[in-house]
Amino acid sequence: DSNTINKMYSEKHIDSVDYFDIKENTNIVVNIKNKPINPSIINTNNEKSYASFKNLDLLESENFSKISKTKQDFIKTLLPLISYENQKILLERENLYRIEKNLINSNTLTNKDLSYLKKIAKKYRVNTNNIHKIDLVKKLLISVDIIPNSIVLAQAANESGWGKSRFAKDYNALFGEYTYDFEKGVMPLEREQGKTHLVKVFPSVNNSVESYFKNINTHYAYEKFRLIRQLMRNKNNFSKISL
Repeated sequence: DSNTINKMYSEKHIDSVDYFDIKENTNIVVNIKNKPINPSIINTNNEKSYASFKNLDLLESENFSKISKTKQDFIKTLLPLISYENQKILLERENLYRIEKNLINSNTLTNKDLSYLKKIAKKYRVNTNNIHKIDLVKKLLISVDIIPNSIVLAQAANESGWGKSRFAKDYNALFGEYTYDFEKGVMPLEREQGKTHLVKVFPSVNNSVESYFKNINTHYAYEKFRLIRQLMRNKNNFSKISL
């Protein structure tokens, strides 16, 4: 359940790795943080640590051995993918803070930075019309932020029955995302009469995780979540690594 996952992972962070390739077996170092409540599990020591993941060993956790092997395998599969998405977001935040600093110091941006702002704004569906660049950066920082690993794990476990659902096994759909595009979805067997939604399908598990992050960080339905997350950062109650 979500409480167990929170206890097991909310106080953990990833130290460093060298190269990420989901198809290869590599190593991740997971350490316990002393802070009792910390919704972020990401910590990086250098630029390389943003970009790579390898094998995950969580069996040293006393609580981890108390859950079934199926659930252990589910968590071992997803946690590196979730952490990878969060580290990509931290890189984006770092670039946004750098751009903000340049705007404050020189009130101008290079063409490269302007292009980057447009690219990130398009990715996170933030309107760039009639808005000052520094205000755009501040607006982007509300959406361009990590999602606590415990939340992602808990929702994936709940929506997919710990990876046992038909959608998870046959279509790599872990989060029950909806779509209305017949080329991108499959109809639920027990869909209510009159409903037209489909469950979004994915070519791989990591595509499902990536889509979940984009959905949470862009869809209007999760605006309240993003505002609460921003408030937590502003109150210095989110993470020591407020990039």
